[in-house]
Amino acid sequence: MGAHSPMQDEPGSQRPSVGIVVVNYNGAAFIGRFAESLARVDYANRRIVIVDNASTDGSDAELQRLLPDTVLLRAPENLGTAGGNNIGIRYCLDEGFDRILILNNDTVLTETFLSKLVAFADERTIAVPKILYYDDHRLISTHAGDFDWRFGLFSKTFHGKPDGPATSRPRDLQTASFCCALVPATAFREAGLLDERFFMYYEETDWLRRALATGFRLRYDPEAVVYHMESASSGGGWMTPFKHYYATRNRLYLVHKNSRSRFWFAVFTAYFLATRLVYLGRHAIKRDRPMVKALLRGVLDYYRGRMGRTLEVEQLRET
Repeated sequence: MGAHSPMQDEPGSQRPSVGIVVVNYNGAAFIGRFAESLARVDYANRRIVIVDNASTDGSDAELQRLLPDTVLLRAPENLGTAGGNNIGIRYCLDEGFDRILILNNDTVLTETFLSKLVAFADERTIAVPKILYYDDHRLISTHAGDFDWRFGLFSKTFHGKPDGPATSRPRDLQTASFCCALVPATAFREAGLLDERFFMYYEETDWLRRALATGFRLRYDPEAVVYHMESASSGGGWMTPFKHYYATRNRLYLVHKNSRSRFWFAVFTAYFLATRLVYLGRHAIKRDRPMVKALLRGVLDYYRGRMGRTLEVEQLRET
């Protein structure tokens, strides 16, 4: 597909051009609501870039039908969120967009969220919105907050907490979800692309640390609101065997990659393996064989050096 210029805003407007990168993989079950809300977004100076990760359910064609002005880039196989986003990011960098919006296709968007994010952020600021559960608009659905690199833990997040005064104030963050994030294009030029060895989960945590180290700022904008259909692409629900596997494997990789020293990684490893034994016991008591399998395979595959795409949702549902 040939090059596309960003949509032009109102005459005289100097609002930044935004490339909206959406990775799709077999999203037929939920993309209707997503596409309908994206079509209503009021920010004109943007271009939607859909990266399809070799879907087999017809969702790629359906997205193109629902959003006919989009750029559709087809990956040769399922590259995960890291590899898929990198395809879209490269396209946006080549096309010269000022900002790149990384956006999940299991979201439902408010009409003004993008206008508010653009107004909120400057050329050195990565901005993330308030993300609420689609099924319960009273609760926050995002791990945006701080990160304890000693133990690989998110901290001071609003996830699962009721929306209210504490979640309605802007704040600086150390990490956030790429469920929805507005990023200056220069941040990808300076900090590089996502590490595709993660495949999915924790790749944004790794990348944001690099971006902050190069002098960018990460800010939470509570006025911009997005709704999230939690983990729709990984089987549904907060924790699935698929997510458990990749989160387990990738957390080890994330902390090892960013650890200050061998000593601190050894401390983390002792803590991590001890807590995994507790989780393993809980799964065993519940006779949840898929979760037991996911946890054990996640640990083993990290130590085997098996990174990138290794297991699919269907494989981890097997008992």
